[in-house]
Amino acid sequence: MSALTAAHKGQLAAALDAVAIDASEISLTSFATSALNFDATKQAEYFPDFGAAANDGKVIWLDQVTSAIIAHRKKTIEEEAKVPRAVIIKRADAVGGRQAYSIVGLAQYLASINSKPEFVARVRRLENVRSYLTGIADGHKLEALAASILRAFCPISIPTQRTADQGVDCLAYQDILEIERWCCDSHIVWNSHAFGERVHVVASCKANEGNTPGGIPATISPAQIRELIGAWMIQRSDSSAWKKLTNVKLLSPLQLLLVTTYRLSDPSIRLCRELGVVVWGVTELMYLVARTAPESVFPPSAGYLFDEAACGAWIASAESA
Repeated sequence: MSALTAAHKGQLAAALDAVAIDASEISLTSFATSALNFDATKQAEYFPDFGAAANDGKVIWLDQVTSAIIAHRKKTIEEEAKVPRAVIIKRADAVGGRQAYSIVGLAQYLASINSKPEFVARVRRLENVRSYLTGIADGHKLEALAASILRAFCPISIPTQRTADQGVDCLAYQDILEIERWCCDSHIVWNSHAFGERVHVVASCKANEGNTPGGIPATISPAQIRELIGAWMIQRSDSSAWKKLTNVKLLSPLQLLLVTTYRLSDPSIRLCRELGVVVWGVTELMYLVARTAPESVFPPSAGYLFDEAACGAWIASAESA
């Protein structure tokens, strides 16, 4: 059995891009049969028999099909900053015990995991959200967007937007290890507020001023990543400008966050993951806007169409708070 050809990879990629967001789940072999225009003879030639060994040439070829689909999804997400409309699902085969793969439209997948219908309706508008996000060239606006999203998860979230901000553009915190004061605080208890430690979110934002709405973002410079790492490191030191505001201590837990409308190169992505930095790029921001934006941004009365003006007002509210 020969290796998967470049022509086959191109056909699989085109078929994956053409999957409708509402497409029902089909097996990988059915998807490949349609994408590659295989007749019965070709199917017998390429697809493995049930129970075939892992080192069978046909099994290896089908594994290459799976890898090609995953690689194309990766390229779509990381190189084009788009959310694919199709999802590949891996399940254990109930009979053979091997991993079985299938393809399903994104909306159908979300419905199958019991996502709220309102969220699924918003996901259908992600291309409009992407166009809006890729058009953000104002660093302050991106900072306010990060603060707006973080407010859905944290009790306090503020964009800094100050001079000499030491590379920190947004601050937030979330209480952890909550314990009521009466059992651990020697002072007179006037209320029952929890007493414990906080995880502090320290966010830096990098907006690509050269972006165009709907375009493919440029790649952020590794030098900018190195600059951010230095800015993040200083937040644990006594020279941190935000120590009093956030009460960050030497050993307080920190979550470092990079919010950007650039793309990251593979080395930069690996560096951030190795250092424990969470990255919100365009695709992550698309999801987070759909999840956290108020109803005015996706009004049900308008079929959940994305409202750019309402999104702008939501973001601006973080600046004025």
